[in-house]
Amino acid sequence: MQRISFNLDNPQWKKEFPAYKTIISDAVKKTFKSENVESQNNHISVFLTSDDNIKELNLKYRNKNKATNVLAFPIHESIEKKNYIGDLAISLEKIIFESNKYKIKKDKYLSQITIHGILHLLGYDHINDDDYEIMNKIEDRIIKELYCN
Repeated sequence: MQRISFNLDNPQWKKEFPAYKTIISDAVKKTFKSENVESQNNHISVFLTSDDNIKELNLKYRNKNKATNVLAFPIHESIEKKNYIGDLAISLEKIIFESNKYKIKKDKYLSQITIHGILHLLGYDHINDDDYEIMNKIEDRIIKELYCN
C-alpha cells in the first residue's frame, strides 16, 4: 500500500486546505499510475510549510535564497524494506499566492504542484527547454485526468 506521511508546521494550514490529505494523495496516485510506477509499498513524506521555511530549505540544499512552491528530495532506495521515494516540501503560502496570481483554484493548484514534485522524485527535471516541455506535458495530462474525468 502506498504510504504518505504528512507534516504541517502550522495548524492554520488545515483551515486553509481542509482536504489537503485527499488532494495530495489523489495527485500522487494519479501520477504513479500515469508513469507506470507500482504504488504498493512506496512511501513519500510531505512537509507543508511557509515561504520562510521553504526559503531556508532552498538555500541550504540548492543554494538559492528565495522561496519556491515545491522542493523535491528523491531517495530511490529501499529503507527498512520500504520503497522510500523521497520527500516533498510544499509552501502552502506560495500555493495560495500563485493560485490567486494565476487564477486557479488553490486546491487544484496544490494538486498541480504535488504532481510537479512527484515527477521530480521520479527523475524528471526542467533544466533545459526540452526537459521542461516533456515535464510540462506530463503535468498537464495528469491534472486534466484528475479534474476532467
